Amino acid sequence: MSDLTTSEKLIIEPTFTTPEIRFDPAARHFFIGGNSYPENSLKFYGPVLQWVQNWASKHTPSSDTLTVEVKLEYFNTSTAKVLLDLFRLFESLHEKGQPVQIRWIYLKEDSEMEDAGLDYQAAVRVPFELVPVNE
Repeated sequence: MSDLTTSEKLIIEPTFTTPEIRFDPAARHFFIGGNSYPENSLKFYGPVLQWVQNWASKHTPSSDTLTVEVKLEYFNTSTAKVLLDLFRLFESLHEKGQPVQIRWIYLKEDSEMEDAGLDYQAAVRVPFELVPVNE
């Protein structure tokens, strides 16, 4: 991967088994949504985690809040681990003084996704909002 600047974006289009990922550092917005049950989670998410880690290592905290939105309809257990790793990367940015807000968006009637959000909320020390929606 090339040297990352804040103008670069990470964009991965969704497939049947992998989510849409959009990270626009200039807009301070990271989004992951859809379904996530790739056959090989490390192969799919490894470059994403590396990209965010590289960006975070060069990022100078600002007063602008970095918003992380997660709107998954379904994810498997290997994705669950990757999500925690991703949240920990954003947690380390938060600890360095970068305001971070994680928004866990889920269908109001999906109690499993609500429970998953509550588990992540308890696991990371970052402002973490559960956002039930009617869709």
